[in-house]
Amino acid sequence: MTAAVASERKSRRMLWLGYHRERWPLWVLCVSAFGVYALTALLRHRQFGTAGYDLGIFDQAIRRYAHFQAPIVALKGPGYNIFGDHFHPIIALAAPIYWVWDDPRALLVLQAALIAASIPVVYRFARRRTTSRVSIAIGFAYAFSWAFQTMVNFQFHEVAFGVPILALVIDALDRRDDRQLVVFALLLLLVREDMGIVVLLIGFLRCFRRPRWLGFAIIGAGALMYELTTAVILPHFAPNGAFAYWQYGPTLGPNLSSAVTNTLTKPWHTISLFFSPFVKTRTLLLLVAPLAFLPFRSRYSLLALPLLAQRFFEPAERHRLWEPGYHYNALPWVILVLAMIDGADRLRLWSRPRVTATLAVFLLACPVVITAANRNVAVLHDLFTGKLFTLDAEMRAQAATVAHIPSGVCVEADDRIAGHLTRRDYVTIAGLAGLRSDFVVLDLSQPDVGGNAGPKPRTVFDQAVTKGYRVVFSDGDLRLLQSPTYAGPSARCGPLGSGPWPR
Repeated sequence: MTAAVASERKSRRMLWLGYHRERWPLWVLCVSAFGVYALTALLRHRQFGTAGYDLGIFDQAIRRYAHFQAPIVALKGPGYNIFGDHFHPIIALAAPIYWVWDDPRALLVLQAALIAASIPVVYRFARRRTTSRVSIAIGFAYAFSWAFQTMVNFQFHEVAFGVPILALVIDALDRRDDRQLVVFALLLLLVREDMGIVVLLIGFLRCFRRPRWLGFAIIGAGALMYELTTAVILPHFAPNGAFAYWQYGPTLGPNLSSAVTNTLTKPWHTISLFFSPFVKTRTLLLLVAPLAFLPFRSRYSLLALPLLAQRFFEPAERHRLWEPGYHYNALPWVILVLAMIDGADRLRLWSRPRVTATLAVFLLACPVVITAANRNVAVLHDLFTGKLFTLDAEMRAQAATVAHIPSGVCVEADDRIAGHLTRRDYVTIAGLAGLRSDFVVLDLSQPDVGGNAGPKPRTVFDQAVTKGYRVVFSDGDLRLLQSPTYAGPSARCGPLGSGPWPR
C-alpha cells in the first residue's frame, strides 16, 4: 500500500468518524423522544386517559383499511363513513401496522414515532445556519415542547402524520428543492382538508423566486383541494350533507368567501376576534414566548396563521379549542420552531457566539420549566413524578368493567371506555344505537357519555332499565348493563361486524 492510498483511507475514516461523532447526539435525542412519548402514551392508555372517542374512531377506521374495507366508524353512528367527518386518507398508511399488532395502542406508538421522525428535519434546518451543538439544543426544545406533550396526552389524531410532512415541506422550500417541495406538499394535502390553505400559503411563499409558475400551481392545488374536500367529498359522505367543521357563521360568515370578505373589510374586528378573550392570547404566548418571539421575524410564520385562525375564530360554545390543550398546537409548533431558526438567522444572531449561547440555554430551559411548573399542558410532569405509573380507584373500576365484557359483542359505551373495546367488539357511544346493543357501559360520575357532548349517563341508564336491561356488574360509578335479548357473541358484533341492526 502506497503512502498516498493510506493517507486517503485515513482521511475518509476520519471524515466518517467525524460525521457520526457529530450526529450521534441527534440519534440519541430521536430515540429518547420516541421512547418517552411511547411510554407516556401507553401509560396514559392504561389509566384510561387516552382511551377515548378519537382513539376509538381512528382504531375502527384503520382496522377497516387493514382489511381493505371502507372506513366505517361505528362510534360516529351506524354505517358512518369517516370521510363524512374529516378528509385524512393519509391514515391508511398505518394499516400495515395492524397486520402485525391489531390494537389501538399501535397508533399511540406510531404517533411517538412520527414526532421523533420530524426531529432530524428540524436539526438539518438548524444545522444549515448554526453549529451542531446549538442544533441539538433546538432539537431538544422542539421535541419535548408542551405542544407535543399535549398531543401525546390526548389520544391519537391524523395531525401526527402532518408533523414530519410539514417539517419536510418547509425544509424543501428553504433548500429550494422544488421536486421535494411538490412531493411533500401533495402528501400534506392528504393529512386533512384544512391543509389546503397551508399549501396555498406555501405556494405564495414559493412565488417569491423563479420560476414563479410553480408557486402559482401550488397555490391552485391548495385552493382546489380545499374546495374539493369541503364542498364535495365531505358533504357527500356526511349524513346531513354538509361540511361539519365550518362553524364560523357567528364570527366571520357562513362560508370561506364571506369570511375572506369580512376579514378584509373589517380587519380590526378580525384582529379582536383573534386575540380575545385572553385565553387565546395566552395560548399564543405559550407558543411564541419559549421561542423568544423570534418566529415573527420569519416569513415561514405566515403558515401558522390558518391553523391558529381556524381555532380562534370558533364561536364561544367551542371555547375549548382556544385553550393550550389537545393536539391542536402540534402543527403550529412545527412551523414556529422553523420560523424561529430562520428569524434568528435573519437577525444574524447565530453569528454572535454569546447571543447564540444565551439563546440555546433559554431554548433548553423552557421545556424543562414548563414541564415542571405546568402539569396542565405537560404530561411529562406526571411521568417524572411517577403519577403515570399508578392506578386510582376509578381507573381500577374501569379496567374491571372492561374485563367483564365478552369479545364479539355489541357495546354502547361511555367514550372514555370505548378505546379499550374497539379492538374486539362492535362499539358505539352510549345511547347512539338506540339501546339495541348487547351491553351498555356507563360512568355515572360524568356529565355526559361523551362523543361531542352526548346524553347524560343517568338518562341513558334509566332508559336502559325501562327497556329491560339489567345491571350485571358495578364498581364505584361504573355500571355494566346487559340486554334482555343477549344470546352470546356473534360475528355481527365483532370489530368488523355490521352491528345490532336490525333487531
